Parts: sequence; C-alpha cells; structure tokens
Amino acid sequence: MMNRLIFKVALCNILLLAASSTFANGDPVASYSAITLSPTPVAVHIPEVQLEDEYVTFTPRDRYMDVYVRYLLHNKSDRAFKKLAYGFPIDYLGSGPARWKDIDEISESQEEIGWRDNYIREVTFTLNECQISWQCSRDSIIVPAEKQYSFLIEDKVRHDSAGTYSKRVEDSLYAIHKESMYIYTNPVLRRWYYSYLDIPAQSYAVLEVRYSVECNMSIGLYRRSSHLLGYRFDYMGGMRFQYDFTPAAYWGNGHANHFSVMLDASKITNADHFNRQKKLIQGLPMYEKDKRWYYETQRFNLAASKPFIVDYYLTRPPHQPLDRLLNHCIPSTEYTIEVSGAESKYPATNLSDLNPSTTTVLRPNSNDSIFITIRFHKPTIVEGMLLFNGYTKNADTYRNNACIDSLFVLANRFTIGNWNGKEVRNDYEDDIIFGSYEHIKFKRVFYPEQYSGRTPTFFDWQSLVDNAMLLNLNKYGQEAYCNEIRIIITATTKGLKYDDLCVSEILLIAP
Repeated sequence: MMNRLIFKVALCNILLLAASSTFANGDPVASYSAITLSPTPVAVHIPEVQLEDEYVTFTPRDRYMDVYVRYLLHNKSDRAFKKLAYGFPIDYLGSGPARWKDIDEISESQEEIGWRDNYIREVTFTLNECQISWQCSRDSIIVPAEKQYSFLIEDKVRHDSAGTYSKRVEDSLYAIHKESMYIYTNPVLRRWYYSYLDIPAQSYAVLEVRYSVECNMSIGLYRRSSHLLGYRFDYMGGMRFQYDFTPAAYWGNGHANHFSVMLDASKITNADHFNRQKKLIQGLPMYEKDKRWYYETQRFNLAASKPFIVDYYLTRPPHQPLDRLLNHCIPSTEYTIEVSGAESKYPATNLSDLNPSTTTVLRPNSNDSIFITIRFHKPTIVEGMLLFNGYTKNADTYRNNACIDSLFVLANRFTIGNWNGKEVRNDYEDDIIFGSYEHIKFKRVFYPEQYSGRTPTFFDWQSLVDNAMLLNLNKYGQEAYCNEIRIIITATTKGLKYDDLCVSEILLIAP
C-alpha cells in the first residue's frame, strides 16, 4: 500500500521532502468484499493454499518505484477455488482531489495531499501467464483527522503549575481566537484493488502482480511556490519507498517456503553512503552485487516481517509531468515578446508558438546587447520559465547552431499584501531574480544542471522539457506579479557550422 503520511526523508538544509510510498502484498478477502468493491474488506485465511515461493523486485524509475511480485501457490487440498477474491490496498494522505497544503507552522514546508489517478499506474494481474481483470474500490478513512493546538497556542495552553494543559488558559484563548487556535492533521484514506483467482484442486498456480507507485515530494519554504518546477530539485533531496510483506501471511501456514527479494540500485546515487550508515535499506539484511541488492531465505515468516524501506536519490532529475506543466502555460495572447535583433525568417513569435522545431535567431542591438523582453498585457503571476536553448528541431540543427552559455534575468515585479486590513503593494523595480552559475558561483556548486540546462539526447517534448534551462521566478517562495521580464544573454557557445544564436521556445508557467 502507498502511504504518503508517515514516512518521509528530510534534506534539512533546504527542507525538501519526498513523500513516501508504501505498498503491500495482497491477501485473500471475503467474496462479498470484492463483489461490492468494499473499501473495508474482510481478510480470509486460506490454509489449503501454501505460498511455496515469493519473488519480489523493486526498481526505481524516475519518480516511480516499479514493483514486480511473483507468487507460486500450491493448492494441496481436493478443494477447487473458483473466483477466489484477492485484493491489495493503497493508502494516501488527505481526502479529496490532489492539492498542496502546509505541513506545519515551523518549517513552512508544503506537501501534496489528496488523490491523483496517476499515483499508481501500470497495474497488471497475471494468473498462469493470462492477464486477469481488476477493479478499484472507493475511498475509506482508516485514520481520521486529529484536532491539535496550533504551534503558537500550544505552549500557552501547556503552562500551569502541574506542567499539564490548563483548561482555564485554553478557554481564555478560545474566547480570542475561536477555531483558528486549532489545526487538523490530514486523514489517511485507502483504496483497494480487487481481482479473482481460479486455483484448481491439487495444483500449482503462478500469480504475478505488477504496478508502479509514484514517490511524491513535499516542498520547503524556498521552493514552496514552485510546485510544477520543483521536480528539478527533488532528486537532490530523497525518496522513500516502503513495502509490507505481512498480508501474504493469509496463505497456507503464514510462511513463504522460499523467499527472495532484489532491489535494482543502478539508478540510486547514494547506495554506498546509505549502506555504510545502514539507512538505504531497512527491514531485510540484503547484500550488494553489481549495483543490485539481494535477500534470499527459506520459510520466511510473513506475519512477523518488518516493513521493507528504501531511501534513495535519483541519478538525475525525474521527468516533469508534461500534461500538468503544459496545462499551466500562460497563453501567448497574454504577452508580447521582443528581441534585441532578429531575422524575419526566424521571428520572435517562434519563441511562444509551442513548436520546438521552430526557432528565433537573436542578433545584438546597436549597443551590442542581446536580450529577450517579455511584456504582459496586465500584471501576471509567473512561477517560472523553461527555456529551450538552441535550435531544438533535431540533433543536427542543435549541434550546428550557437546557443546560450550564460545569462541573467531582470523582472519588474510587485507583490500585494494586507496590512491592518489595507491592501499594500510592494514593488521590486528591475529585480535581479536569476543569474546563471557563471555569475553566481554558489549555484555552480549545488545546482548547475538545473539552471544551465543540458544537451538533449532526444528532441521530443518530454526530453526537451527535462533538459530545458530552468528559470525560477519565485524568489523565496513569493508569488509576485510581473509586468515585464528581460532575459539578458552574456555569453554564447558556438555551433559546429553557424554562429547564429538560437532559442526555440520559452514556456511561461503559472502557479
């Protein structure tokens, strides 16, 4: 089951968290539970069917963990099991659709809560090499929301002569703050995935389950407004995956006669470090060989097993959910783009035509400056920009033409707040909100790829977005209105054949 509540890995320096995924072995359930797609099924012990062999593999892939489970089941009885109901659960944090919410009042971090259909994908059940269908239940609350004092109120209520909570102080504070003195934890909800198994008498059956579970992230104070762009940072934080073996104890005698697990760590960057600290893998005493981790044993006690936990980094930033990003693009009808100098064959409008196979060739103006100016028709909140550097039509045009080596960004921005019931505007005239790592040295140490972009391996939309130059406009997490943005190019990289400086697309992302 995927649990996005309990287990998190914190990168304390930047308060970046990756919400964990917890998934479980499935178990036999009462038939009426599957028929009604019950959100609260009743587990059923099947002593006649022994789990002879369980083989599990875990493979991190992008922000997802791929899971493959193969069970060898042996019906030792003369009883044939027809349409034996089988299910496995998925837990997630927060009711309703997916959205971002503050985690606490101390770190000011945020996490994504609620349900998104692509939290789990590529679910497949196979029995004896034939795919079988499955259905999903509705939600049920398994851990209700808990009422707690807010951080600022808690210490005030706690103090009395006995060191316990004071009802008198609580009542006096409630008279002032009412319900705002309380916060509520997020409930934990669960969905069940159901299928049916046919296991003839005195026979063996191979049940295979495949699925992929997303490890979603939380965002700290300095990235909190960059929900769509923050995917570039979560690979420097951490991810946690948890798997529960105990539900399979409902088969046979509660043991797997042979039990083996393999974790493919080839895409985990911190395997050696976390192994030394005994933090990479918890729950099983695994050993490493050729970037893969193994565990194998006989008569594995499923009911007594501990949660299997993997903490890891990715070797590179994961894929950006392309549909969500493009759906948050600011339409080109809401702004105009001007450039320092361009050719009529490669106009500035190519920068906003959502066609990466077209490009704009930038020329210097009379002062030998090269820049791109974006002017909004009305003040607009811009979360960030993705710039397709170079001529991204294909590999040849990219290599043959010049591209940006370094730049910085100026923006005419302002925020609107409330002070004593009055609206207050705070202007940031010509705010320097971004400098390439050539100009701001510490960014070269920590975030070089995220700001400079990378050479695309392929030239499809997903690859170009993943390798684009990222310009995060929300300084310190402030959602500021923009009137004008100017991108100033300070250095270029020559092409193999031409000196034409090309930029193919600029995606302006709204929150």
